[in-house]
Amino acid sequence: MISPQALIRGLINRALPVPNADATNNDAAFRQWTYGELTTMPIVRKQHTLADEGSYYVCNNAQTAIVPTYGTSLVATSPFIVIVNGSASQRLSLDYISLSAIVAGASTTTAGYTAIAVYIDNINRYTSGGTNLTANIVSPNMVTGNSSAASIYCGAIVAPAASGSVRAVCGLRNIRPAVSATVINVVGDQHLLTFGSVEGAVGSITVANANIMPQAFPPIIIGPGNSALIYIWYPVMTAPSAATYAPEIGFWVR
Repeated sequence: MISPQALIRGLINRALPVPNADATNNDAAFRQWTYGELTTMPIVRKQHTLADEGSYYVCNNAQTAIVPTYGTSLVATSPFIVIVNGSASQRLSLDYISLSAIVAGASTTTAGYTAIAVYIDNINRYTSGGTNLTANIVSPNMVTGNSSAASIYCGAIVAPAASGSVRAVCGLRNIRPAVSATVINVVGDQHLLTFGSVEGAVGSITVANANIMPQAFPPIIIGPGNSALIYIWYPVMTAPSAATYAPEIGFWVR
């Protein structure tokens, strides 16, 4: 039997090696890094390769907005989005979440901001409530017949208590300063959360206008049977209400 070490052998070159001249009859050893990883140069920089192989999925609620639970603090059992990986062996990687404001929110007397947090847990963190978007998960590749084992819920969700292994990957972000003491956001706002992105977040905005507001978040990997939870709340504000968002979620499973 061939030993695993004999299957692929290469040269450890963490530093850039001397280049080889182009030639149809030239060959070279695989370049490997410190831990044996193969060093490759992707031809496509975007996610088309994942979509082409049938492992990339998107989910949305068409043009219909969904109402989150309103509050002035994070409540662990009231997330806005829950993503559950129902696969027994594959991991789910979040790519992006887009939230388009369809109805502006309001408060009574205190200006504040829209806060968001991202948690992961090693159990199924959905109990009831919200809108079940699972049937809306599709591949952007019409050729593939693959389906995802993910379940996605959005809205005023009731979640079970966190396990002892829960992790706050992103504990608090400000994704939108309040427009005024009584207006939370603007119809037409778009929040684009990109996970594992190397791009920076948006700078200052004109708070009275509708804005497209991208933010880079840490990578999120949801293991088999695990969950990711997205929370939205309104710190400082008094009696927040009415803000609704049309969600869109992109992810891959491998």
